[in-house]
Amino acid sequence: MSFQIYRNTSVGESLMETIEQLAEEGKLPEELALAVLKQFDTSMSEAIKKFVTGKATMKANMKTYHYYENVWTFSLEGVEFKLNQAGSGSMAGAQTMMCNTAKVVVVDAKLGEQV
Repeated sequence: MSFQIYRNTSVGESLMETIEQLAEEGKLPEELALAVLKQFDTSMSEAIKKFVTGKATMKANMKTYHYYENVWTFSLEGVEFKLNQAGSGSMAGAQTMMCNTAKVVVVDAKLGEQV
């Protein structure tokens, strides 16, 4: 089982647009399109586990939050992200990014490993 949250990324949206276009033109059967999307979900999850080693912190004011079927969604305001790309050590020298609003979706990764 894998999560479909990566389909909301720019890469995921581009893939889905391309698949829809090919399906409309009759060049891609529906079952193959679904298999491609499922493989994308699995590959994104595996790639993040394998290649993302950075450490991040965030500070914000929480506007709203929702919890449904083991997925937390937070709407945040006045957000400050700090990213330490090395993945270890002090956050003192970490790159800081600010934004007015952000939406954070949190899913327990262990749920994606269950069959």
